[in-house]
Amino acid sequence: MALPELIYSPIDGGTIHKYEISGGKRKFLRFIGCYLGQCNFHKNIDDANDYIKNLKALQKIQNL
Repeated sequence: MALPELIYSPIDGGTIHKYEISGGKRKFLRFIGCYLGQCNFHKNIDDANDYIKNLKALQKIQNL
């Protein structure tokens, strides 16, 4: 099993990695969205990107 591969890193923080998970006889491609140590698996890159944007928005609200 390969390690997660970095595919996107926005300028204002966060990362999105591509990760292949094996489950039984199949392999599944998942994307990991991370921001400030909070990571979550997603089925597509758009969902991972939205996750990062939401975490950034929450961070800005908490700083106010």
